[in-house]
Amino acid sequence: MIFLNPLVLFGLIATSIPVLIHLLNLKKLKKIEFSTLAFLKELQKSKIRKIKLKQWILLALRILIIAFLVMSFARPTLKTISLGGTSSVAKTTAILILDDSFSMSVISEKGSYFNQAKQVIKTIISELQEGDEIALLKTSDRNDREIILTNNFSNVIKDLNDSEIKDRSGTLHNAILKAGMLLSQSKNFNKEIYIFSDYQKSRMFEEESQLSDLKDLFTEDTRLYNFKYTEKDVFNIAITDFKINNQIFQKNATLDFSATVKNESERTVSNGVISLFINGERKAQQSFNLNSNESNEINFEITLQNEGLLEVMTEIEDDDILNDNRRYLSLYIPEFINVLIFVDEDSDAEL
Repeated sequence: MIFLNPLVLFGLIATSIPVLIHLLNLKKLKKIEFSTLAFLKELQKSKIRKIKLKQWILLALRILIIAFLVMSFARPTLKTISLGGTSSVAKTTAILILDDSFSMSVISEKGSYFNQAKQVIKTIISELQEGDEIALLKTSDRNDREIILTNNFSNVIKDLNDSEIKDRSGTLHNAILKAGMLLSQSKNFNKEIYIFSDYQKSRMFEEESQLSDLKDLFTEDTRLYNFKYTEKDVFNIAITDFKINNQIFQKNATLDFSATVKNESERTVSNGVISLFINGERKAQQSFNLNSNESNEINFEITLQNEGLLEVMTEIEDDDILNDNRRYLSLYIPEFINVLIFVDEDSDAEL
């Protein structure tokens, strides 16, 4: 027998509570002999034996009730025993949803959230038995990636090992919908969904109006297990947009850039620094202040003597999530601007 939630077994310590209460209720009585009550001694001994027997039975029942409750929450499961082609346990279909967005790159004392999730997934796969089905869903999966239920656990582990943090990702909402469609194809009795995420609000769903009613997609027997990674107060400032506001690019002309910075943490940002680089050289720098969940647009105006293809980058200082600290764009500044003029007579073009 194995337990899917072994940490709950620490609750068995609570079985000592009825024993302590029983011991505390025992009182030493002072004996006083009465000659006139001597004939009641035999009757008293008989009643005391019955009372003590009832107390021991009640104590045992209380301990058993606590033990059974704790063990039920620990989810005891029998390992598969094959007898003549049959199995002692029902087959399971498990859908593993892995959030591979860049917010899972946060590093705590146990390592990055992403690597912690991958390790737990491997543990779950190791507990599956022959005949069970499994599918690994990642929030970055596109519709063109075919995902099927499989009994080949080694292929799923290989896919898991190859998984990396993605800069752009889908939503948990869409991943859960895909999981529901996969479970509808399964004939196994046990149906389980495991979600591994830090549950960033921006990764839950694209628009609240697009939320689906899941009661028709999942049966009452479908079990959902949540692994939420929030071991530390994440400090994160993100560059959510970066653009150039000019329509015409020319040498020695002023270029106007704008970057949108958002404070996605609970802390207040004072004197944060954002820089603008062109071809790897810092051209401008500004400071900013942001309250929690506040956004601000920062503008840069510079005059360039460069020409040709330019690589432009804006960057803020390092925080707990590095992937959203930079934004890039490129532009081409010609040496000369050619002008095409359409005229009926050559003389009309002289002006």
